Amino acid sequence: MSAFTSEPRQRGFMRLAAATLSLSLLAAGCAKDDTAAPTTTSTTTTTSSTSTTTTTIPAVPAAVAPLTGIPIDAETEARLQRPALALKIDNMTAAMPQGGLNSTDMVIEMRAEGISRLMAVFHTQDNGLVGPVRSARAGDPGLLALFGKPLFGWSGANTKVMKIVNDTEWIVNVNWDRLPKAYHRERGRKAPHNLFTDTASLFANAVPEQGPPPQQFQYIGEGESLAPGVPAPGLRLAVGDTSSAWKWDAAGNVWLRSQYNRVHNTADAGQVNATNVVVLEIGYSGGKSPIPDLIGGGRVLAFGGGQVVEGTWERANPMVGVTLKTADGQPLKLVPGRTWIELTDGSTTQVLDEAAAAAL
Repeated sequence: MSAFTSEPRQRGFMRLAAATLSLSLLAAGCAKDDTAAPTTTSTTTTTSSTSTTTTTIPAVPAAVAPLTGIPIDAETEARLQRPALALKIDNMTAAMPQGGLNSTDMVIEMRAEGISRLMAVFHTQDNGLVGPVRSARAGDPGLLALFGKPLFGWSGANTKVMKIVNDTEWIVNVNWDRLPKAYHRERGRKAPHNLFTDTASLFANAVPEQGPPPQQFQYIGEGESLAPGVPAPGLRLAVGDTSSAWKWDAAGNVWLRSQYNRVHNTADAGQVNATNVVVLEIGYSGGKSPIPDLIGGGRVLAFGGGQVVEGTWERANPMVGVTLKTADGQPLKLVPGRTWIELTDGSTTQVLDEAAAAAL
């Protein structure tokens, strides 16, 4: 399965269910005898010779969280069956510090008017203070289709956009208008940069037909290496008029984010960080209310493990995912963990040397 996955969502669900079933069957077998050996040996003895036949039980592939590629543990498994929850998050200076960004499985940064806005996507983690939550845009349904049938939290929109979002069959609305008690205004912040929520209140409104999101990117497995890349101590880019930078933290194996030449801190979990930063070079339409043109294909820069790999992205239509490939056409795999998707308007990305990255 490929980055955001290029296959129909139903197949992603089937594979995820199959992996979960395999784990359940294995657990059931182990429950009968915790000391059972991983091999079965049968011995037949005659008066002239003894023969031994050994049958090895193949290892069951570990299921992984669909939006991060992280192997599933007992705590995560219960959350795995719930849908994705996407929230539109304010990214203006007046909105700082935001809450919940380091509890996401994935974040998409896109243009909104001149500046950028964030789509924070939760699945395997929760957070009690997420925001500031802002309005929906006409381009949101096309991005939300990547996550199957997600919950979508937003503060409001103009009449035209509200109709578009409300009429989109693959969105389950958990917005402020529908669930006002799930949101609150934070004291000490000015409107409209003060509307916050918590994930538990919104996940409680999931409906049975939603199901979990499809598998997204391909990830390297244990003992597997990333595709050969170029060392990248840091990077600088722009999404609309919002400039940001990421520097590689080898000790934490994460990228650390700055915005407008300042450290980008959260209200609850320190500096914004990501395991992967994936830059998709796209176009925008829609004039004053930009709509990401995430159909077709273009250049991708995948930053992970302190390096960058250049390749291509492809997406045939809105109802399938985005496929990432290396320059030689192989699957472009990421490191398991949280991924930030940067939807840049063309080529705005600069790879930084060690001195420039250290100054961030």
